Amino acid sequence: MEHYGYLSLLPVVVVTVLVLVTKRTTASLLAGTLVGAFILYGKGFAKPWIDVIYGVLGSDLWIWLLLVCGSFGSLVALFEASGGLYGFSTIVAKLCKGTKTTLLATWFFGMVIFIDDWLSILTVGSAMRNATDRFRIPREMLAFLCGITATAFCVIVPISTWGVFMTSQIVSTGVSTKEMGLITFIHTIPYMFYPLLALLCGALYAANILPKFGPMKKVWELSAQKETGDTMTPEKIEGELQGEGKTEQKGNVLNFLIPITLMTGITIVSGEILYGTLACLLFCAIFYLPQKLMTAGEYLDKTLAGFKDMMGVISIVTVAFMLRDINALLGLPDFVIGVAQKGVGPAFLPVITFLIVSALGFAAGNFWGICAISFPIIIPVARALDCDLLLVSGAIISATVASSCLCFFGSEVTLACYSAQIKNVDYARTALPLVAVPFLLAAVFYLVAGIVVVAS
Repeated sequence: MEHYGYLSLLPVVVVTVLVLVTKRTTASLLAGTLVGAFILYGKGFAKPWIDVIYGVLGSDLWIWLLLVCGSFGSLVALFEASGGLYGFSTIVAKLCKGTKTTLLATWFFGMVIFIDDWLSILTVGSAMRNATDRFRIPREMLAFLCGITATAFCVIVPISTWGVFMTSQIVSTGVSTKEMGLITFIHTIPYMFYPLLALLCGALYAANILPKFGPMKKVWELSAQKETGDTMTPEKIEGELQGEGKTEQKGNVLNFLIPITLMTGITIVSGEILYGTLACLLFCAIFYLPQKLMTAGEYLDKTLAGFKDMMGVISIVTVAFMLRDINALLGLPDFVIGVAQKGVGPAFLPVITFLIVSALGFAAGNFWGICAISFPIIIPVARALDCDLLLVSGAIISATVASSCLCFFGSEVTLACYSAQIKNVDYARTALPLVAVPFLLAAVFYLVAGIVVVAS
């Protein structure tokens, strides 16, 4: 495929710089797409750029994204209105006696809801927000812990959405036969260095064995001086807490646990999270209305309000999809992978694969898409160089997870920021240095593993 060489990197550079300077994620992403369209089409870029918008909005993936994200928002609003989240928070408050136990509980709950990372991020973030506020834990830390735990654990569970997708990639590229796909995936797990290290580091950060540093340390110190862990809007949260103190709020944890369990079960059986969320919305009406927790009109109002609350998330992910398509037209993935392939020896292929696929996932904001592109390109190269296919497959999968944690305008980070109620740019400023620790360790592991495998 034709590519624009190093010029194809310019839109990503523009987005990154503008986000850090302006602190506006959506506008920065739009600027990046405009720069890419100008490179592609010159002065006549306007119409082709609009065609990219039409292409994104008309795609099956975007429609699915709209329905899933909107349904999640509706469910969170209903869980709050029913008192289910309050009931869960009350139980958590009895278990969480301090900062360390609260963070460890957040890390643990992120693995309990393992079927899908989006489900885990939104559920745990929303449910643990009150508990983390109580102990003045920065919401940036909550977003970091929800995001890094959910995706890292989800990818090593074979029956999760990530596990099923990665198994399909292993089978489709001939790493394994269809009959042995699941077994091969399980054998690949020990080589998924980044998810394993991310889970470990998440636990160590939560237990305060690994110290917070950089901007995260600063917001932690700032949060300790405030009434809650929200370092972004303390006045708003303080008002909410004062309001809670004036009126006695009641909640039943079953109004949260039963719908969540139902949604998880339907998702596992059907293999489609949209079915689970829509069924859960219907169940909430059947479950809540007889309890007189809300009227039918209030149920509809909460459902629509929750859907509306997700429009910020949807707008960021939508523009990220536009940037993905612009990058594809510029030939960015082919250019970067082509440069990486030149002169790469078998010992260095795993670490180069991990670094390049991570960079591409970050640039595109589309992790499964880059993964699907990388497998059929890199696996034949690994086979030709006589590299260990399980090790290289693990590097591709690890890079996909790493990029989802690093890309501050990607869907996973955006959902983590939504659930913690912070801005994406604040995640980028505070959480990325912490994510860098398991990322750099994983790179070292792939370098060492590649050299050891070739030597043996």
